[in-house]
Amino acid sequence: MAVTTAANEGVPADQARPAAAVLNASQQVGGALGLALFSAIATARTGHLLASHTPPPEPMTSRFQPALLVRSLCLAFAALFALGTTNTRGEEPEDPEEARDRAGAGHVERRWYLPSPDAALWAREGPPRRAKEVGR
Repeated sequence: MAVTTAANEGVPADQARPAAAVLNASQQVGGALGLALFSAIATARTGHLLASHTPPPEPMTSRFQPALLVRSLCLAFAALFALGTTNTRGEEPEDPEEARDRAGAGHVERRWYLPSPDAALWAREGPPRRAKEVGR
């Protein structure tokens, strides 16, 4: 959910649907390619173990080890890549308190719907307010 929100942040309203479609297609294709890659690695390992006359239970259980190792390396690379990225809009993150003060009385608070027991309450009344916001 956070990746979807981040990917659609700053997209003009008239381009929101195509942006969401590109994001969805990218996720589907990436998942399919990842599954195909890891399945090919596991299958190659199984074929290698069976060709070397390893007893049958061994290839069925140890075939996933190389695929999981490659997957772990891919995740580590993705994490390093994500840490190295910057704010693409070139803006500094905004302090929520300053934004709220600048918006004044016309400020419309965003509501975040979370999958929690409090989600229905938050949808009706909004998230709990801090002590200094109560006077507004």
